[in-house]
Parts: sequence; C-alpha cells; structure tokens
Amino acid sequence: MVVESLNKIVRRTLENLLKHYFHWRYWSTLYRNMVRQIEYIPDKENKQCTPFVNKPGIVLSFDDSYRIYDWYKYGKNLFGYYDVKVTFNINGVNPIHNNREHTQHEIDKLLELQAQGHEIAHHGFKHENTTKYATKYGVDKWLRDEIIALFHWMEKHSHSITKERFKKPVSFAFPHFVYNEGILKQLVPNYFKITRGHLNKDNLTSFNSVGFVPSICLDGYYSCNTYYIRKIIKLLKRTGKNLILTCHSILPEDDNGDIYGVGKKATKWGDWRVSPNIIQTIIEEAKKNNLEFYTTSEIAGIATFIDPNMEAAIRNQLSIPSDKWIEINKLIDVKELDLSNKGISNLDGIEYFLNLEKLNLKNNVISDFRLLKKLPKLKQVYVENHLLQKKRIDGASIITNLKSSCVMLSLNISEWTETLTFI
Repeated sequence: MVVESLNKIVRRTLENLLKHYFHWRYWSTLYRNMVRQIEYIPDKENKQCTPFVNKPGIVLSFDDSYRIYDWYKYGKNLFGYYDVKVTFNINGVNPIHNNREHTQHEIDKLLELQAQGHEIAHHGFKHENTTKYATKYGVDKWLRDEIIALFHWMEKHSHSITKERFKKPVSFAFPHFVYNEGILKQLVPNYFKITRGHLNKDNLTSFNSVGFVPSICLDGYYSCNTYYIRKIIKLLKRTGKNLILTCHSILPEDDNGDIYGVGKKATKWGDWRVSPNIIQTIIEEAKKNNLEFYTTSEIAGIATFIDPNMEAAIRNQLSIPSDKWIEINKLIDVKELDLSNKGISNLDGIEYFLNLEKLNLKNNVISDFRLLKKLPKLKQVYVENHLLQKKRIDGASIITNLKSSCVMLSLNISEWTETLTFI
C-alpha cells in the first residue's frame, strides 16, 4: 500500500514536471517565432497614435456563452464601463443542460454585458465543429443551422427590463478554431466582416482587417504563461497592430469549476479557464505600455450601436446605406453632429467620434451621458433646451449654461458629464 501510494506521488510529480516543460517550451517557441516575423514601426512614425486607427491594442475574446455566469460574476466589475472592452462569443444553447436554449436570465446577463460596452459576437448556434458538420451535411445546412439560426435567435430576444436588443454581429469565432478556406469564403463578406481563429504567421492583426484573423489561446492545454505574455505585450507596443487573446471561463484559482457538472466532458469544459488575476495582469501590463482594449469588430474597423434610432440618425446624417457596415474611419473626423429629435435613449457608439466638437442631443430620452467623457475635443453639447459650453480658463474647465447664464466650475470632463446627467 505504501509503495503504491509512493508510485502515485512520483507519477503525479513527473506528469506535472512534463506539463510545465511542455507549456514553457510552447510559449518560448511562440514568442521566438513572433520576434522573427514582426515588423516594427520606427518610433518617429508611431508617436501620435489614435485609437481605432494606429494605436496598438488587445482584444480579449471569450468563447462559449454557457459560461455567462462566471463572465458576469468575475468580468463585469473587472472590465468596467467602456473601459476594458472585450468580445464575448455566444451560442444560442447551453450544452451543460442538453442543448437547451439560453434562459431569459442568461439573456439578460449577456445584454447587460453588451450595455457595459462589450461586443456580443457570433460563435455558432450549437457550437458545432465547422468542417465536420459541413462535410457531413453540406455547407448550406451548416450555414442554416449554425449561422442563420443564431442570427434569428438574437433578433427575437431582448432584455426583460430595458428591452435593449442584441447588436447584429460583425465578427465570428470558429468553434474549436476549426475552419477551411471554402467555409471562410462563404462567411466573409456575406455574413461577417472578420472571423477569428487560432495561431497564424506573426499572430497579430492590422486595423480594418477582413476575413480570417489569428489569436493566441490562454487556457486549456495551452495554459497561459504570464512571463511570455508580458514579453509579447512589449513587442506589440511598437508594431501598430493588435493582439487577440482567446479565453473561455473566468474563474479564480481556488474554484473547482463544478458549475459545469461531473464527468469527463464537464471536467474538460472546466479546464478551459483563466483566473481574474491573470486577466488583471494582462490589463495592467497593457495599460503600462499605453495600449488600448478593443473588440473584434473594432479592429475590423466597424462601428456598432445599441440604439437603432441612434444608428439610423448616424446613417441618415452621413449618407450611409442601411445595407453597409458603418466604418469607424468615417466617424472619427466628424466635428459636428445633430442628433436632436431622434428618440435616442442610448449613446453607445458616440465614442467613435473622436474629433467631435459640437453635439446636439435636444429632445431625446437620454439619461446617461457618461460616454461623452470619451470625446476629448467635445466643446459644446445641446441637451434639451440648454447649450452647455466648455471653456478652459486658468487651467480649469468652465461649463456655461448659455440659456440661464449660469456658470459652473468643473475640474475635469468626468464632473462635466455628471453635470449633464442631471440637467
């Protein structure tokens, strides 16, 4: 009995050593290959970096929406409100419970994450292996069952309280990272602008990418190595490109993952996880290197909007047809925008107007103006029957209500937008 116990201990120790060696070799090889292939931008060309244009960033991409409870529990506060934006790639069903469709409670949580600035992207209705399913039943049936079915499912659901709906997905994440060129041609541009897979070439993605883009997986048998992640982030800083990091669950190290049930399959699902500490490390390292956080659709160069009235008003004012994606580069240079009397309730998408100076929001139903903090050049905002004008006087921002001649002192844009909220 003693000898048998010792043998088990030795076997486990050897397995752990081999696993550690495999992970270290995997990440060191990955990093060296990236170093050899990456083309750097000279410092003088990379001093003035604009988000969505040439400022490098990271996409945190999370797969499988049956993990919604840990995404919400550990991710909502970790990522904040339009601070660290991530992409959640969803399905229409929960395989833990015999492929039942998501409950209203789960749908509400997904839509609340969307309301925090995150992208809800397409990951196949039932998460079928793309090539296996298409080979067995044909590409057309795969498109109907996996792609179109999830589009229809998303279109018919809304939040139980706010009534907000899912944005139409711009990006698709291949289940199990499996795809072929024939299927890719069927998806882009007929259904999506961009599709995410796994490793490819230098593993980085340029802005305005079309078609397939690579990512680096951080969990499962790849197992995140924070030492090399830090080194890769430092490489990224001088490339002018973006890095997509694929994850699945967000669970603390001491969580045994029993939310996925028991058995071999459930154990495997539970292994695809990263801890909040690892995510926090990535966030801190990215911010230390002055990198942005983007969604997958944003590095594809596409703007999206929660409020359909907001989107319709933007399309009308900028003459963008309803059957075309709205490109971020068409919004960045806009200096004046009139969105008055449009029935707008949500300002999501306004953050893309980085050069906006004057904004008319009169006679809408907006109660939350926090996103105006994202607009560094904004000087004048009409809200209801008031014109608020921001001026710099002796290092402070002066907000003047021109209608009532009321002058308010505000030290920063945060206080300014808080003032707007209550007018």
